[in-house]
Amino acid sequence: MFIGGFELIDPLILILAALIIAVAGVLISVGTILLPIGGAPAAMATATGLATGTEMMLAGSGITGLLMAAALYNQPGWIIILNAGISSAIMMSVVMLIANVLIVLGKGIPPALAMRDKDPITKEDVKQYVTPGTVGHGVPTACFLDGMVGAFIAGVGGSITFLTVFKLATFKMVLGKEQINILEIFSPLVGIAPHQVIIPIALAVLVSLGLFFINANITAYMIKGVIEGWWDPKFKDLPKAAITCFIVTLVFGVLVSLIAL
Repeated sequence: MFIGGFELIDPLILILAALIIAVAGVLISVGTILLPIGGAPAAMATATGLATGTEMMLAGSGITGLLMAAALYNQPGWIIILNAGISSAIMMSVVMLIANVLIVLGKGIPPALAMRDKDPITKEDVKQYVTPGTVGHGVPTACFLDGMVGAFIAGVGGSITFLTVFKLATFKMVLGKEQINILEIFSPLVGIAPHQVIIPIALAVLVSLGLFFINANITAYMIKGVIEGWWDPKFKDLPKAAITCFIVTLVFGVLVSLIAL
């Protein structure tokens, strides 16, 4: 609808789109805290987890999921979301596997937890393998599965953001729709060639990456360096991080929806 030469945006669509993106932000935060983040100490095999920071680890798995989401742009929403989550989980699994190969075969150190005497999954006594003066090393089984689940959840959150922004931009830029049903976001696109959606895809990917970094930074403040998994005491602060991410992402979602619409 146009009034005085200006297009009015349906406030209901704006609010619903922002809420969807906010929920996606919470999923990204939850996925982030589940990743086995070892930081700089893990590079020297003096801490459990992967030798990288929160933002880089999340961005790596997130980009993989976004590439899959972009490749499946015309598929139903649930297919895009599921495949993006699986892609992120596979990417993270490969990284954790290579990290363990380097730790075990390169340094001769078995993966071990520092905060638990036994692996929460295998029940194996891993405390005996911890090198004196360290807080664990490598990616034990529980951390590995934790990282897979975390990457999957974060990938789902990123793909939901991608899907929302991409569909809104496509409806306006390509199809020229004035009335949008929010449920159409999760419907397949029919009769649209790849070259027609280059700009909407680029916009959606940029927004999703931005959301990854925003929520990763917020969660990183809670993690404060390294985290082993759901048994880590820092995991108890997840509700605070989730609420903060929801509020921040809601504001972000409103701004993004205004751009897309």
